[in-house]
Amino acid sequence: MANVFQRVIEAITNGDSSETRSSIRTAPTRSAVISTDVTADTALSLTPVYRAIQVIATPIAKMDIKTYRYAAGTEEQIENPLFVNKPALNDSRRELLFKTVSSLALTGEAFWLKTYNSNGTSINSIRLIPSKNVEVREDAFGQKVFDYHITTTYPKTEIATVTSKEMEHIKLFSVPGTMRGVGPIQTCKDDIAAALDLRKYASTWFQNAGIPTGLLKTNQMLTADQADEITNRWHEKQSNRQIAVVGNGFDYDPIALSPKDALFTEVQSQMVQSIARLFGVPARLLLTGVDGTSDTYSNLTEENQVFYRHTLMAYLDVIEDAMTNCLPRGTRVKFDYEGLFRADLKARYDAYAVAVAGGWMTPEEIRVKEGI
Repeated sequence: MANVFQRVIEAITNGDSSETRSSIRTAPTRSAVISTDVTADTALSLTPVYRAIQVIATPIAKMDIKTYRYAAGTEEQIENPLFVNKPALNDSRRELLFKTVSSLALTGEAFWLKTYNSNGTSINSIRLIPSKNVEVREDAFGQKVFDYHITTTYPKTEIATVTSKEMEHIKLFSVPGTMRGVGPIQTCKDDIAAALDLRKYASTWFQNAGIPTGLLKTNQMLTADQADEITNRWHEKQSNRQIAVVGNGFDYDPIALSPKDALFTEVQSQMVQSIARLFGVPARLLLTGVDGTSDTYSNLTEENQVFYRHTLMAYLDVIEDAMTNCLPRGTRVKFDYEGLFRADLKARYDAYAVAVAGGWMTPEEIRVKEGI
């Protein structure tokens, strides 16, 4: 390395100079602006999006479902139909609910294909069809029909057409004038694109950001060829982490970033908060915080209640309606919200003590509710 600098200095001494350079950059400039196509798959690859959907889908998938029937002017609980407890041969109720919520969050809609018994009077099973495989349109009579892709002999597919009797269309958010549902990702693509671009930019920061790893400085006059030669030799030596020898008249100043700056901590935090707001999930559930807030017990409890009532209920209501549409008239399903809004142990026991003292609950009923 030293003889390179020596040759450069000798050239300078001999008067071979046509360009003045006080420093030499050691990294290429940023080549292009990042632009990312936003799809359900690319959005799901973001950690906060994945986490937000998991936070929404997990409690819903675990909830119990009860079936009620109107009879003689009153509503009584009856046994769940088979497809409510076991929607399909290869799908448990938890799996169907989890996939339905994921589809609603990612695409704004979900499609259930219903299979009837031999008489066509009751539903035997329901199966989720990916939204990307379904087209929604109106037929010549103004009725909504669904064209969906089915696999016949792999990899061949065919298109089957069914009506609303065979396909249940669940929409998270309905917009007038469109037959499809829309979700957070479809409505706010720019927010997701910004998060994807930030991740890509951060991952290639040290290669493409235009910030050199250091500066080789000299007070001598250098030609362009001499500067390029020094730069190439420097890169060659430093690619293998060899000892650097700097000749007379040269000085090397490394450029270092703090861990906070290198990881874009503040921008990343703002991005996570933006996605949390988009999906209606408390920021702390995405393992980030909001400046100026405090995590007291009362604040956390109130935050959970708001999340349950204003985010989870949006999913629960449309799924309840869809399942009720699969049942005979006069019958409906209802999620058991008690577990969702369940108070802490002490508060429940205090309430049970009041209930037993008032005579409207018995110890046996309390044991059943608590599962003991």
